[in-house]
Amino acid sequence: MRTLQLLGVAALVSCTVGDPFAPTVDNMAGEYTAGRLVTADVSGVNNWIAAGGTLTLTLSSDGSMSGRLFLPGGGASGGDLDADMAGSWLLVGHTVTFGQAAETFVRQLDFVADKDRLAADHYFGDSLRVIIVLTK
Repeated sequence: MRTLQLLGVAALVSCTVGDPFAPTVDNMAGEYTAGRLVTADVSGVNNWIAAGGTLTLTLSSDGSMSGRLFLPGGGASGGDLDADMAGSWLLVGHTVTFGQAAETFVRQLDFVADKDRLAADHYFGDSLRVIIVLTK
């Protein structure tokens, strides 16, 4: 079942509909919440939202951002990961990247910008996949 969930999320992230949406700093600014935050590796699939995790980001039109990443049991030695996501964001074309002091995987991802939505699907090496879908 978890594999099917991951495949469904992957299909959602990679889906394009030919929408003429043109992202700008102004129309991408706003408050985002993760509806999907999934990791998959050789040990299985983790649905962090179902486990009580959260990722919230507020993107300001001046390029600054704030927010929080919380993953229960997702930190070092099985402790909780609770990170302040304050920093900056950059839009280039249809890609949004984040820079913040907190050392999390989020700043290593390229998010595809769409109307009221940011989505990332990234492999770290051969064994870890991260899928995040944020919506306004």
